[in-house]
Amino acid sequence: MMSRIVFSFLLTCVALIAYAQNPSAQKVLMNSIQYHDPTNQLFNKDLNFHFDESRPDGTIRKTVVRLAPKTEIFQIERDNGGMNILTSIHKDSVQYYIDGKEERDSEKLEASKLIPSKSMRMKDYYLYLWHLPMKLLDSGTLLDKDVTNEVFNGNDCYKVGVRYEAEVGKDRWYFYFTKDTYALVGYRFYHDESKNDGEYIYLEGEYLYDLIRLPKTRKWYTHKEDKYLGTDNLMKMTEQ
Repeated sequence: MMSRIVFSFLLTCVALIAYAQNPSAQKVLMNSIQYHDPTNQLFNKDLNFHFDESRPDGTIRKTVVRLAPKTEIFQIERDNGGMNILTSIHKDSVQYYIDGKEERDSEKLEASKLIPSKSMRMKDYYLYLWHLPMKLLDSGTLLDKDVTNEVFNGNDCYKVGVRYEAEVGKDRWYFYFTKDTYALVGYRFYHDESKNDGEYIYLEGEYLYDLIRLPKTRKWYTHKEDKYLGTDNLMKMTEQ
């Protein structure tokens, strides 16, 4: 009986020592930013991201996204139903171009599911995901105090939990950083963690552009069913 108590005590001590040695969430984040974008180029450059976005049915959608956060320009271009569709956003102004011509007819736009509110959400989606982990410095982002250890997709990682102020967002996020380089190798989010909803994302490989290191591949799965949702491959980056 005594040996069990001593053994349990020793395990607790080892766990506390390991926990005490973990860097702070802020330290993990800053080290990761130093790894991925040490000179803050993503915010200052006007870049095109060329993606192959594959889905479970075997389709591959080729998408070009222009991100220029400093000048608040966002564009996304892809083929849809035999048409080339370009969505262009500058600050709060949204314009649509179909096969090279600006389209303002509301019925035609709705038929192609081109709705300004949806386009603004799409802009936020690409800006957020492709500017991680740097976006975790945004105001309204609340890092958990404690950093834990977890193996994620075969990587020995620091796990950092994130919440957002109510006006920013309601989802619960967890980010995974390797212990050797602090590279961001994945994340997961929940709308309601008690229901095990939401998704987890594996980041694999790297695309190196100048001093910027971004994930080459993102693979998406649901938590509840472990259902594969798709893969986004970053094929190349170019400057405007």
